[in-house]
Amino acid sequence: MRAAAAFLVGFALPVLASESSLERLAGPARALHERVNEVRRERNLVPFVTDAAVARIAQAHADEMAAYGYVSHTDRAGRNPLERAQAAGLSGFRLLAENIGASSIRGDRVESVVEEWLRSPSHRENLLTPAFRASGIGVAERDDGTTIFVQLYIGR
Repeated sequence: MRAAAAFLVGFALPVLASESSLERLAGPARALHERVNEVRRERNLVPFVTDAAVARIAQAHADEMAAYGYVSHTDRAGRNPLERAQAAGLSGFRLLAENIGASSIRGDRVESVVEEWLRSPSHRENLLTPAFRASGIGVAERDDGTTIFVQLYIGR
């Protein structure tokens, strides 16, 4: 799997996310959230708080990529992560980044995608940037069984 380059922009920052929204995560999304936070804690970084609005944006992109069989930071309308976030009405943030990945291995797909992100300098930087304090995750499965992962990060 080749992960696309990460996207990082500076802008005005979002309203803080609710920790209770973690309870809404299920299955692979929850596993990804927990694994990424484990990586951050190992490096003495603050774990991500789940932001429900950011998660909706990530999920919409994961669903589109799964439905149309592609993996890209640019959606079918030609929008990058910042443009998708703005179109969804997200505001109040100064930093935004996105990690995406796809896995079709038979084993632990979450671990597979996190390992890929950690091997990629730009994805690793997104995952380990201290300024990012909240994230949203989207996970979708393609018809061929490939799992698509999207994690958006925001910072105030």
